[in-house]
Amino acid sequence: MFSFTPLLDNTLNKPIYYQLYEYIKKEIINGNIKGNRKLPSLRKLSEHLHLSKNTIEAAYQQLYAEGYIESIPKSGYRVVEINSSLCKLAQSFSSEVIEPEELNASKKYKYDLAPRYTDKSCFNLAAWKRISNSVMNEEFESLLSYGDPQGEYDLREEIAKYIYEHRGVHCHPKQIIVGAGTQYCLSLLCQMLRSTHHSMYMEDPGSNWIRFIFERHEFHIEPIAVHNNGLNISQLEENKSNIVFVTPSHQFPKGVVMSASNRLQLLNWAQNNKGIIIEDDYDSEMRFSGRPIPSLKSLDKNDSVIFLGSFSKIFLPSIRIGYMVLPQWLLKLYLEKYRMYEQTASRLNQKALARFMKEGHWQSHIRKVRRHYQNKYNTITKAINAYMKDKVNLISSSAGLRVILEIKTSLTEAEMVDIAKNAGINISPVSQYYMLPNTYKEDGKIKVMLSYKGIPIEDIEPAVKALNDAWFENFPSSQNF
Repeated sequence: MFSFTPLLDNTLNKPIYYQLYEYIKKEIINGNIKGNRKLPSLRKLSEHLHLSKNTIEAAYQQLYAEGYIESIPKSGYRVVEINSSLCKLAQSFSSEVIEPEELNASKKYKYDLAPRYTDKSCFNLAAWKRISNSVMNEEFESLLSYGDPQGEYDLREEIAKYIYEHRGVHCHPKQIIVGAGTQYCLSLLCQMLRSTHHSMYMEDPGSNWIRFIFERHEFHIEPIAVHNNGLNISQLEENKSNIVFVTPSHQFPKGVVMSASNRLQLLNWAQNNKGIIIEDDYDSEMRFSGRPIPSLKSLDKNDSVIFLGSFSKIFLPSIRIGYMVLPQWLLKLYLEKYRMYEQTASRLNQKALARFMKEGHWQSHIRKVRRHYQNKYNTITKAINAYMKDKVNLISSSAGLRVILEIKTSLTEAEMVDIAKNAGINISPVSQYYMLPNTYKEDGKIKVMLSYKGIPIEDIEPAVKALNDAWFENFPSSQNF
């Protein structure tokens, strides 16, 4: 009867039985313990290693559960015959996939102007922690169940009140579906529409993340150009589809607001063609001048608009709460065929957010965030005008969390982006949001996006100056407007 002597360390933050299991598993994979070989008995290995039989048995049970050994009645355990070369290959592949350096390979920039982050100075952490703790203390038993598949009713009530008061949307809480972000809501929506629809229209340029969802659900996407007044409505008349996805209050990424005339034409198109309009109202709160822009849904008299909203852009992306307001005809389909899907958003976060809104913190949060981002917007536009002057055309709409720079240059967009990145400044090329090739560059002009969402306000002016130096001082290849 053979035995083995692994190195077991009581100081490691790992149980002894698990260390023994890992050792035997490794020896089997490496071929040092051959298939069909009988393992030492519990008693003999316990005596040899000076461990309890329970410890030895726990290690053996783990190996048995994973299929490395088999139990022989009245005889103990025997190693299963396996292809050790395949195990080594799988083990090597797995270690490469989960290597921490690979997962955290994103480059750190001195100034990051990419639209990925949220400004931590805007968040009322004290109120959120207090409310979350009170939900845990007062409603803990309710957190032991999955909750309503549509989302917590008290949160849906608060959302219905909010979008009525601030977006003009009339709906009942029963029409609202809460889920883990906009992408989840759209994925569910795609499943409901896919059986009867196969294609749709999308703004061009438009969100890659949104387009990804529709493509994965096998929708054929027809790009529709976006002009200064918003979507080119005349292209819809080709009737290749009767679904269109739009961002009318602040188009992504161009930032234009769909004109009143375009909105009425779009709703008229939907009425005449039994059309479905998916309205993404992703950052309508961030409007710094003029009157609020009414949502498209607020003008909808024929129940044609599906309204999407999210708490990710101006609250916490990590709580993963988005919602959609379904027309009555689609709500009926959801209740009949799709309500079996369990809720994907944390029930704790939903209940905490409902209280946060009910106690008035949401309104004060929006006011605080709007003031803060307006200051950042004023700072970045002032810096651009001061340092870049007539070297760029600043495109902005006094709204949202980004601006666009249009530049006349002999360089390509990729070259301009690389120059910025080599200077430690991360920016986003606008071309990445276009579906049709060669439509993003006109008359030697390129466009790049600068997001001031996550960068500290005190870093904005130095970032713009550094970008100006990198582009126009070190590489003077651009023309004045």
